[in-house]
Amino acid sequence: MGRNSTNCLLILILICVLPCISFSQKLTIQLADKTFHEFAYMEAIQLYGYAYDKDTTDNYVVKQLAEANRLVGNTGQVEHWLKKLIDRHKEQPEDIFNYAQSLKSNGKYLLAQHWLKEYADLRPEDGRINLQVSLLQYMQLLKRDSVNYEIRNVFLNTPGSEMGPAFYKDQFIFSSTSIGNNTGVNYKWNDLPYLHMYASKIDSISGNLTSPEPFAPKLRTAYHDGPVSFDQKNNIIYFTRDNFLKGKATKSREGVVNLKIFLGKLEDGEWKLTSGFRYNSDEYSVGHPSIDRNGTILYFASDMPGGYGKSDLYSSELSNGQWSKPVNLGPKINTEGNEFFPFISNDGVLYFASDGLGGLGGLDIYFSVPDKGIFTTTQNMGYPINTAKDDFGLALDSTGMKGYFSSNRSGGKGDDDLYFLRIKRVPIIIRGIIKDSGTKDVLADATVSLIDEDGKTILTGITKTDGQFEFEVNKGQQYILNVTKDLYLENESQVATISLRPNDEVKSEIFLEQKKEEVADNAPAPINMEEEDGVPLQVVELEYINYDLDKSVIRKDAAVILDKLIAYMKEFPDLEFRIESHTDSRGSDEYNMKLSERRALAASDYIISKGIDPDRLRHIGYGETKLLNNCGNGVICDEAQHEVNRRSIVKVVRKGDYKEKREQKNNFYF
Repeated sequence: MGRNSTNCLLILILICVLPCISFSQKLTIQLADKTFHEFAYMEAIQLYGYAYDKDTTDNYVVKQLAEANRLVGNTGQVEHWLKKLIDRHKEQPEDIFNYAQSLKSNGKYLLAQHWLKEYADLRPEDGRINLQVSLLQYMQLLKRDSVNYEIRNVFLNTPGSEMGPAFYKDQFIFSSTSIGNNTGVNYKWNDLPYLHMYASKIDSISGNLTSPEPFAPKLRTAYHDGPVSFDQKNNIIYFTRDNFLKGKATKSREGVVNLKIFLGKLEDGEWKLTSGFRYNSDEYSVGHPSIDRNGTILYFASDMPGGYGKSDLYSSELSNGQWSKPVNLGPKINTEGNEFFPFISNDGVLYFASDGLGGLGGLDIYFSVPDKGIFTTTQNMGYPINTAKDDFGLALDSTGMKGYFSSNRSGGKGDDDLYFLRIKRVPIIIRGIIKDSGTKDVLADATVSLIDEDGKTILTGITKTDGQFEFEVNKGQQYILNVTKDLYLENESQVATISLRPNDEVKSEIFLEQKKEEVADNAPAPINMEEEDGVPLQVVELEYINYDLDKSVIRKDAAVILDKLIAYMKEFPDLEFRIESHTDSRGSDEYNMKLSERRALAASDYIISKGIDPDRLRHIGYGETKLLNNCGNGVICDEAQHEVNRRSIVKVVRKGDYKEKREQKNNFYF
């Protein structure tokens, strides 16, 4: 056969074979796409791999390999495939961000910072980038407290996944894919068995855990069960599981089996399903519940529409047996990325996992201390709690000093392992100086009291000639500093140690204002007239009264002021009075409310002790709810501006005018 005849034959063979190869490649990619959209990512990775072997130039396949590996947490492969895409200049901005994140997770921080800056130039509006462009300096800050934590791998771990720690009475509850799981049915997402709940007893002396047993078997399904949270007072369990009804998984319109929150109750020693959370949906996930210590506020994660990112944190409040519409925790907590696994501690601190707030890589654990019930700032818990890998699902015991969390860090036994955490008690120093607000001179012999969140005085000191004071406290509390001195007005300021690092110092400069001279002969002067339900009220403002802390004893300087009111009441026996006490905004809402109630009661008791009929007198504390200026929470004001809000008001009405209304209503009437 001649050369021309041979060439013609080869061309004919290629014409016949190439379409078959092309058709086979197309079918492989279509099948890979189908499994990808069914969330069977491990199978999709295998199929995309076949397609890549047949055609290494297909950039779509390269990108899908990167994305599927990202979704199963295979950061080494994510880095490998995205680098190929970037080298070919076929990347999108989000690919650059994901590449930088994979570099962080693989410990390549210098290179990660380079690509984060590249991404910041392309997407400067992305809130996820703010904490990451100065990555190396941030990393050093996150590692500075490593000696203050004890962390160890837990013996319960298996080659599979253990996660979702929780405490119930003397039990440690968690979810596992591998303990006693012999069904042979795997979760398509990561090709691991489904999660089921287990319990270990906690030894009351050693704190050690016993071998785990299945927990709440009547709540178990064939699909994912957990993580959980407990209302300890009412024996109610809140738990996550797949959308499972009457033995069958229910899918959304897009074919997704979403997560839902369910409730159960302990009855006759068994946990029994009672209801689903009111705001569950077939169309999006609602999961990772955490109920507060009072059993009234539920925190959870959801990818419901209207959030800030892929998955956000929400809260819902239980009132009169009904859950309120979920409230997004806002952009200070939620990012364009994922926020998962909220945990609300006994002292009201929110812990959660996020991949959108910077950090060491993957999911990191953060906490937020509430300010007047609102979470406004976040802080990374640092190394070694957080690592370059995924760290998530923290739960603390009632002391707030011990707990467990999950991580897929290197050196573990399986996919996700449980780790024990102990926070070492390292003191924090509260140090300050007391000065005269006018002269700025230091003040000796001032009494400084440290008050805890329950209003109890735990430490007291007297300033020396240098005007200084010092207290040593433990981290994790909010305190009030109360300062008193003869001839000066009382001053109170709030100090929070929850967000501080061990060995940190709190430095405070406190100014006291001298009292104004009193005119003892004048009766209280009316400042205006008001009406309540059509009845005229004469409103009288008392001079500011100082009280000894946590006592209902009126001091001598306060007695001078109240004696004027008593004389006025004796002169006009047909009048009834209501004492209203107000505070400034410094201190927590709860503390200020209790403080105002104590002060109003102290004044009322003193007046009654001087022979005034108790039926003529009522009292109420309003805390900081009725400020006279804009010196609210977070507003910087001087002492004079705060003083305007520290006041006692007396409302006067002729005796009997409210008698009928008192009998008809439960409101605060004379």
